[in-house]
Amino acid sequence: MTKLLYALVVVSWTSANVVAPAAAETVLVNDGKANAEIVIADNAPRSVRFAAEELQTYVEKISGARLRIVNSPSGAGPTGTGPIPVYVGESESTRRVGVTAEGLGRDTFRMVSGADWLALVGSDEEFVPIEPWARSHNQWAAEKESQWRKLAGHPWLNPVGSRIYKDYNKQLDIWSYDHRGSLNAVYAFLRELGVRWYMPGELGEIVPPSRTIALPKIDRTVTPAYEVRSISRPMISSNEIDDVLWYLRIGANDQYGIMHHGQRHLTEHPEQRAAHPEYYAMMANGRRDNESQTANACLSSEGFFNETVAFARLMFDHYQIPIISVMPHDGFNHCQCERCRDQITLDRGPSGQSSDYVWDFVVRVANELAKTHPDKKVFCGAYSSYRLPPLKIDKLPDNVLVQITNGRPIRELDDEIHRDAAELRAQWLAKSNNPLSVTLNYTPFTNRGAYRPQYWPHVAARGIKASHKDVWREDVWLSSGKGGLHYPGMAHVNPYFISRFWWDPDQDVDALLEEYYRLFYGPAAEPLGAFIEFCEQQYANLGSDAEVTKKALDLFDQAQAAAPPDTVYRRRIALVDEFLPTLRNRATQIDVKRPEGLPEYRVIDMAKDKWRDARGTLKMDGKLDEAFWTAYHYPRSLRDVATSQKPKHPARFMARWWNDSLYFGIRCEFDKSEPPIVGSQQDRDPAIWQGEHLELLIETDKHSYYQVVVNPAGALIDLDRAVKLPGAYDWSSQAEVAAHIGEDFWSVELRLPVTTSDEDPLHQMIGSRPFQAKQESLESGKGTSLPWYFNLYRKRSGTKDVETTAFSPLGPDAKSFHEPLKFARIYVQ
Repeated sequence: MTKLLYALVVVSWTSANVVAPAAAETVLVNDGKANAEIVIADNAPRSVRFAAEELQTYVEKISGARLRIVNSPSGAGPTGTGPIPVYVGESESTRRVGVTAEGLGRDTFRMVSGADWLALVGSDEEFVPIEPWARSHNQWAAEKESQWRKLAGHPWLNPVGSRIYKDYNKQLDIWSYDHRGSLNAVYAFLRELGVRWYMPGELGEIVPPSRTIALPKIDRTVTPAYEVRSISRPMISSNEIDDVLWYLRIGANDQYGIMHHGQRHLTEHPEQRAAHPEYYAMMANGRRDNESQTANACLSSEGFFNETVAFARLMFDHYQIPIISVMPHDGFNHCQCERCRDQITLDRGPSGQSSDYVWDFVVRVANELAKTHPDKKVFCGAYSSYRLPPLKIDKLPDNVLVQITNGRPIRELDDEIHRDAAELRAQWLAKSNNPLSVTLNYTPFTNRGAYRPQYWPHVAARGIKASHKDVWREDVWLSSGKGGLHYPGMAHVNPYFISRFWWDPDQDVDALLEEYYRLFYGPAAEPLGAFIEFCEQQYANLGSDAEVTKKALDLFDQAQAAAPPDTVYRRRIALVDEFLPTLRNRATQIDVKRPEGLPEYRVIDMAKDKWRDARGTLKMDGKLDEAFWTAYHYPRSLRDVATSQKPKHPARFMARWWNDSLYFGIRCEFDKSEPPIVGSQQDRDPAIWQGEHLELLIETDKHSYYQVVVNPAGALIDLDRAVKLPGAYDWSSQAEVAAHIGEDFWSVELRLPVTTSDEDPLHQMIGSRPFQAKQESLESGKGTSLPWYFNLYRKRSGTKDVETTAFSPLGPDAKSFHEPLKFARIYVQ
């Protein structure tokens, strides 16, 4: 990795500074005729050659004049016999006029002019991949993987060699890891001529015509505020060239190395799972979890530690990566083996209970690697239950880099959340001598069902202004659309504005927005701007508050009406409208009343003092015989789903709320002569539905709705039913399940963790604690109500007489379980 850029100077300038001619007759283009040429070195780096083409293209778009691209100046400008040279990239010619890239960091550039020349020069180091690396997914499996296995000698995945083709664009011959200082200089110059690339494609660009382009009088060095400026979409490997060009034009780049959940590369291979179950986290039932998709490691395993170190050394030595992640896999579970279990610190809550455990592992690995690779970096994210800094580690080693996941939250307009984000950064900075990396979930998961418009220009501006001096890398996660932006009419706003602040954090966001609204939406600027800013301010209420949702849609409809038909402005607004059908449908659904007489369930809040002795007794063995369940033993029954009659095979359940989790204890009776059919022992196996199973459908105050399926073996399927199949399976409840089969019953204990943050909709149920005040408080107006809704089904599939029961029966006309308006109310009181 190149040096970390910490608190760098960022230079901006006004268009008046740049376009003002050095002398009255000194112009690059005069009334549509070329008076200049583009000069690059004979052996110019690939990004410089491309930069020259971009400059040529846009000068022609602006003025109609096409500048030649040459390798040496034709003459001496207006004082001599030839056109004015515009030098792009360092060359012998730029060195003769005293302009070089010496001392410039990654993507930094200089814009310098003389009386009869202009130089756009930056750091242009070329990335060179190292074999074995695949040019495609198929090539890795067919050819390169065997080379890697021979090299590694272990069943390890190779995220560099197998996936690096995604960081390359063959058509442009550019890597995301290239240094592109001169290209960024060209784009900066074009922006000063009024060019804007708000969205991918010609529809997304602004090119103001000008028959004459002046030679600017300038001497500037521009350094980005962030060394690494990563966005997940569009990808540089996208098949849509417009997406790739936009990625380059907004000044994005990426970090070579292994980032994010690095441990997965040592735990996911089937051969590793089979050979070393002791490397994997032990669950509460005593089994090693070497089967689940995101199987986590036992961080006390010496074998796993040794392989982590060996893997890192191989990647450092062979692929010459400067940084490697040792971050746990997603869906983290704290190992329950004897050596790991007691390292949990429950008193620190869900964001810190595993911090000492995880970061101790990080430090041990880093210290070992420092012995052989002192110049390399070890990376880990502050995430999940290890988001808070560890208490037992005073200072992290200097070779450890910290990433705060969701480090600039989308709710940062809220002063308290803004202060909390700043405080978390301060706590981590106190533990480290290095600046931080942060990830951001901005417009994520629209391809998986997220339907609320997500606009965060003010959030981004506020967060970057507060944090840029302490951060070397930002990584923005956006929804995918086959390598490009998903719903680009809406999704372009956040990365565009973030990218502008990556280069100059001190800009006025409202001035940038005013220009954007005016240039991009023309006569619809005012109502469309009001729509965007209303959505930003009211995001939390969109889709749940009928009045807020309808107002947002009204503002959009005003904007659409203000844009004349058959104009570029109407076409741009139509792209926004493509994202809104689900929100429109939701607006009509919010006010739909639920039927009268539906059942209710009051959840026992185990945080109350009277349950102090009982709440620590839970063993998660599926038996329901602990005081956690028996201290208040009033189970509710399921009834026939169609008739509401008492079933042949009774089933009862209880629910508890404790430590931001919803617990269910469920007991299902059966005749000894007809035991339950178990469809599968494996999680996420569709065969689970072929045997007896329970289905829990649950709608929180923030999401409608989730589906969790459990069978007598404790095998689990979980889906996000707000998302169309097959995307619904991308969600993980991160549930903990334990099942027990007795002589004439089977029972299940189920823990469903709950998060209030909607920034990671792929993990855990999202919602506030379900709450309802007592009736007298509600009637007086003093109490509040924020319930959830649910239904619980038992289906005896696989038996001769398939019996189906439910807590909230659906009636004889129901065609499926999925009747959310008939869900029962569930709440803590």
